[in-house]
Amino acid sequence: MKYNDTIVALATATGQAAIGTMRISGAGALSILQHVMIPRRPGVWRPRVVRYGHVHDVDGHVIDEVLAFYMPGPASYTGEDVVEISCHGGRVAMTRVLQRVIECGARSADPGEFTMRAFVSGRIDLSQAEAVMDVIQAQTPHALRQAHAQLDGWLGAHVAQLRTNILYEMAAVVARIDFPDEVEETAINSDALCTVVSEIESMIAESRAGMIVRDGAKVALLGRPNVGKSSLLNAFLRHDRAIVSPIAGTTRDTLEEYADVGGIPVRFVDTAGIRADSQDVIEQLGIARSRAVAAEADVALILVDGSSALTEQDYAVVQARGELPAILVLTKSDLPSLPDTVTAARQLRQQSFAAVVHVSTRTHDGLSDLHHALTMFLLDHASPHDRRVSNARHVDALRRTAQSLTDAIEGLRAHQTADLVAVDLHAAIAALGEITGEDVSESLLDVVFARFCIGK
Repeated sequence: MKYNDTIVALATATGQAAIGTMRISGAGALSILQHVMIPRRPGVWRPRVVRYGHVHDVDGHVIDEVLAFYMPGPASYTGEDVVEISCHGGRVAMTRVLQRVIECGARSADPGEFTMRAFVSGRIDLSQAEAVMDVIQAQTPHALRQAHAQLDGWLGAHVAQLRTNILYEMAAVVARIDFPDEVEETAINSDALCTVVSEIESMIAESRAGMIVRDGAKVALLGRPNVGKSSLLNAFLRHDRAIVSPIAGTTRDTLEEYADVGGIPVRFVDTAGIRADSQDVIEQLGIARSRAVAAEADVALILVDGSSALTEQDYAVVQARGELPAILVLTKSDLPSLPDTVTAARQLRQQSFAAVVHVSTRTHDGLSDLHHALTMFLLDHASPHDRRVSNARHVDALRRTAQSLTDAIEGLRAHQTADLVAVDLHAAIAALGEITGEDVSESLLDVVFARFCIGK
């Protein structure tokens, strides 16, 4: 794939701002700049030197005063000749300068086309291209660091090493196919392939934490009515978002809000209190929705009133979570606990909870402990680091790679013919190539770049 035309797009949002910037990329970038802009001081355009001047229309009238600079390829973002023009940030000024550039030979860029050109020119691999959008969309500092780590190329380099290890064994397989009488079956090292599988499985295991950091987590607050779910949500958000009332059943529908928990964007879902004896049709609908939320969440906070006797409804809530991982939260810890409640709570602790925390939303005791417990759970108890796979597409490719390698290893152990083993190894190599873009279809590229904004 090779681009022969020149594109332009606004790199900043339209509206009212001090400055608006547009980017031009392609072989005609400098020529277009020379047509649209007259510098204040005559002279040649030197690379990466900012010049002041005015953009004029076809009749010579001034459109706006601008700053511009030129970056020759391949040492530019796209690998092509690139020009950036900064004008005033008003809608009319930006639109008229953009139109003038188009009149002089550029066309409007498609979404993500600048980054696509950077990929096509070999400036970045496909995983780095995807990281560009992750940087833009990062919701927390932790997500931003993780995106920058991928943008720096660690994933592409790691995948390249895995491909090299597989290709080394592939060479032995091909040699056995071509020279069966000269190359022994033992020349193919299945242990080396097992090592690659183990490394890939480790990457997949850590990917859940990476995707949670990138995309966020959904946390459901579950409990019987009036147990303190809305109060806990307000405590996490540090403002009164949910209505708090002593009247049971105040929350009839789910209520969703985002918060930063240990550098992870978390979507808290406050649900209707779960009880089986409600005769209120609206409340019954809310309870049904609560169960649906629990089925889709990453983790649940199971709230139990630690100051009153446990009821059948409390046990019903615990059962309602199904297989969903959960943290048991014993609320109202500022009030004295009943002996029977303490005994029952000990029984609940045996329900395979990730953690058990006592909290009081009135005094805020235990909230930091709950914050820490939730953070550690979302990070899978791993020490925080930024080199994790965080893209579902990459995880899928890794899983297919591991499966193909496992098939190849089993084939070697079963003494299958070398050509059958080669099929599995080729599939593994191709799957890894999808991550970096070495083996990728144009339709897949269209899907990857479709979520990019215009101008990036």
